[in-house]
Amino acid sequence: MSSVHEHYENVLSGHYSRMLGDFEAKVSEQRSLLERLGVEASSTAGLAVDLGCGPGVQSIALARLGYRVLAVDFSQRLLAELKDRTRGLPVEALLGDIREVEALVPTGVEVVVCMGDTLSHLEREADLDRLFAGVATRLAGGGRLVLSFRDLGGELHGLDRVIPLSSSDDAVMTCFLEYETTTVKVHDLIWVRERDGWVFRKGVYRKLRLTADAVATRLESAGFTLTRHQAPGGMVALVARSVDRPS
Repeated sequence: MSSVHEHYENVLSGHYSRMLGDFEAKVSEQRSLLERLGVEASSTAGLAVDLGCGPGVQSIALARLGYRVLAVDFSQRLLAELKDRTRGLPVEALLGDIREVEALVPTGVEVVVCMGDTLSHLEREADLDRLFAGVATRLAGGGRLVLSFRDLGGELHGLDRVIPLSSSDDAVMTCFLEYETTTVKVHDLIWVRERDGWVFRKGVYRKLRLTADAVATRLESAGFTLTRHQAPGGMVALVARSVDRPS
């Protein structure tokens, strides 16, 4: 069983963008989502932070909304891809653990986003408390924390647990899920066409079985008020503001 970090570095990061489909279309989708969630265009080039940025979908969306963006991820390969994709944009890539947000990020941040199921890749649910407390110290008055993730309170059964992720002439990606009490084991299966034929890569890791109610409770305990929304891909979105800061 690999850790999340090991799994991404050794199995998934080199193929991650394939799962997003058309990258520009995904950026547009996420920009529209952010605007719908109340993230307005910045006229002052305010600072936004993208936690678990991956190849940069949300980072680019925020930059195009006028923000300077600090993009944090633990994957060197995904950060390298982000740097290529954000040339000419005000995006700074930072290798780091999102749980260290208080040490990594300056104060006065207007928007913090943590999207695309990043939260479920934390080691334990208690890590949410550390993350949310750190974000609360970094946000400027009126700032927002925007989260999106998949509510895994329910279970898929039988063959419904097998989920196609991406397919093309040179790669096929799928996974299947194995449910546990507080986690889900994700088995990633990837076939890649190389010069000498098809090569099979596989790996398994655990992700947290988060629910919207559990995340909301921890946000409220950290001093946030929040609203819930629907997000693309069957995800839930939460928009949080600190109650002791002006809105």
